[in-house]
Amino acid sequence: MKRLLPMQVQMGELESCEIKLRDNPQRRKEKVFIGCGAGFGGDRPLAALKLLYRVEKLDYLVLECLAERTLADRYQIMMSGGAGFDPRVTEWMTLLLPVSVEKGVCIITNMGAMDPFGAQKAILDVANSLALDIIVSVVKEIPLSKSGTSGPDEESSIKKGGVSTYLGAAPIVQCLEKYEPHVIVTSRVADAALFLGPMVYELGWNWNDFEQLAQGCLAGHLLECGCQLTGGYFMHPGDEYRNLSFERLLDLSLPYAEIRFDGGICLAKADGSGGALDSSTCTEQLLYEVGDPSAYITPDVVINIRDVFFSPLSNDKILCIGAKPSDIPVPEKLLQLFPKGCGWKGWGEISYGGYGCVKRAEAAIFL
Repeated sequence: MKRLLPMQVQMGELESCEIKLRDNPQRRKEKVFIGCGAGFGGDRPLAALKLLYRVEKLDYLVLECLAERTLADRYQIMMSGGAGFDPRVTEWMTLLLPVSVEKGVCIITNMGAMDPFGAQKAILDVANSLALDIIVSVVKEIPLSKSGTSGPDEESSIKKGGVSTYLGAAPIVQCLEKYEPHVIVTSRVADAALFLGPMVYELGWNWNDFEQLAQGCLAGHLLECGCQLTGGYFMHPGDEYRNLSFERLLDLSLPYAEIRFDGGICLAKADGSGGALDSSTCTEQLLYEVGDPSAYITPDVVINIRDVFFSPLSNDKILCIGAKPSDIPVPEKLLQLFPKGCGWKGWGEISYGGYGCVKRAEAAIFL
């Protein structure tokens, strides 16, 4: 059984996390509200701040800012003497912490990248400058030496050659149980698991509650890319089904979800906001980065999304129904990324073609 290590260093503690069934998990809430404050490394913190202000019931705000490319970038920068974490964490926390602490919203973010302990220190420095007394927990995989020991510093990432395992939700749950932190900063955690962790903790789920875990992972998968769910890709002049006006895109809301203890999901955007949240935008995100829809693999559960459907409640809310565990509901192994001292550099660009392509390209530059 793989051992993962969540840590909270402010108190000098180091805790191992063994993935096993939870002992008598307690249901703390009937439903939990989780928002997505960022869907990629270049997202803008003002949008997350707007979500905090416009949605009264948020319990958690997830900042998903890490991908394979950004993780590799941080490793290269760290090897060259720079920061192994996302340096924008200071900008984000300066803006968000005063509001999140006041409203009791816990922030969970993977901006720790290769050095979440460095990110933790940066967050605590921000809190100190704002006269805020907070707890910041860290989730990170640390390789153990032959003696079974390791230290909480970025050297562990260097010693293991930059290898990163896609961790699941278990260490996040343990951080919440043990420390009740204001912020959890992680290394590489599967995107959906960032959202699943607080669901498991608040709703009293266990690791063999596969029906609920499947719905929870589905909610995380739909939320993880932020405004992709709420119409960010739906400005297509001439397409009657995907032709959001420029004005509606200017007031695009990040998404959030209400998740019930029985696995019921209601996806939402801020009341009266722009963008779009409907069956089309949800289906587009549902299929994003999915290989086999009958076996979408996450570290916590393998899910079948073939029968998922969406039922609109209003312009701002939609029910999400039908995820279930796959025939083999637990993955056999976890995915690892590791850098190699060879390869190629790539160059990418985004092109626009077809009807209205110039108008769409100009809008993309402005947005």
